[in-house]
Amino acid sequence: MPSQRRLGLLLLASILSITPLLALTAPAHAGASTPVPSPTTPAPTVVRIGAYVVNLGDFNVGQGTFNADFYLWFSWQGTWANATGSAAGFPSAFELMNGVIDKSTLIEADQNISGTGQNYMIYRIEAQMSDPINLQSYPFDRHVLTIEVEDQDHNESSLVYLADEETRLDSLVQLQGWDIRSSGVSAAVIDHFYNTTFGYPGQNVYETYSRFIVSIPIGRPVFPAVVQTFIPIILILIVAMTSFHIKMDQFGTRLSLNVVTLLTAAAFQISLTSNIPQFGFLTLADRLLIGVYCLLVYSLVITVAQHALRVGRTLDAVKRLEESNWIIFPAAAALLVVVQFLI
Repeated sequence: MPSQRRLGLLLLASILSITPLLALTAPAHAGASTPVPSPTTPAPTVVRIGAYVVNLGDFNVGQGTFNADFYLWFSWQGTWANATGSAAGFPSAFELMNGVIDKSTLIEADQNISGTGQNYMIYRIEAQMSDPINLQSYPFDRHVLTIEVEDQDHNESSLVYLADEETRLDSLVQLQGWDIRSSGVSAAVIDHFYNTTFGYPGQNVYETYSRFIVSIPIGRPVFPAVVQTFIPIILILIVAMTSFHIKMDQFGTRLSLNVVTLLTAAAFQISLTSNIPQFGFLTLADRLLIGVYCLLVYSLVITVAQHALRVGRTLDAVKRLEESNWIIFPAAAALLVVVQFLI
């Protein structure tokens, strides 16, 4: 019996010593399930987009509307059909986000150019556009007219725009009454986020779309704006200053001249701002004319004050007041102009 017990112990020890070796030599995948690779989301199609503007017109500064005539092209690598298998080209379902297309003509559509898999489409677009207009700097205002393009059906998970550096403004493009800085024309792509599901049943995801923007800077011609604005203002102020030359014994004539210049300034403001709609802010022209009103009222008050001093026989004070006005009035006028352009 003792020998059998020792034999059993030896057998148990042998089994225990072999077990770790079996664990080490067993295949790594034994007893484990093979991992299933997770599906990967396909990369969005990159579409190069560009525009060539051939005409701009009918710019309504009050409403911010204008007409645009331009070529719009797309080029991309890959299959021709879109995600739904439609015969139309993948990026053909575009729309203007700040305008309405009056006419759209497909000029050319090439599939798999030279066997490279490169596709190309170009349209001729005639559209009515609109942009927000800021007239706070009128009549020296500058604006940026834009053409904004976005795909109707594909968000940025399936289509991403890439601005083509060949985007241009034709050298013959003119906009009546405005200067166009052709060198400042730019093209860019932004991500536009829509914070809504558009009411689609069961939809709980907000989408972001790729948006292509062509920016065209315009501004009023500086020289005509200076002539039409500052020459009348300068003449009004010069006439107001000449009233200081009129002797106080002609108080009625001097007072009449002050009143006439004040009414002239009011009429000039109405004429200057009649071409733009009324907004809830003051334009540069309004601020300049308000300053002119202050100077003309100052001249009127000085006239009345000098008459009162003359009646009171304080002639020295009248003379000092007249002499100081030749310095105060033009200095205040110059300060008025500088301050309005700085604020």
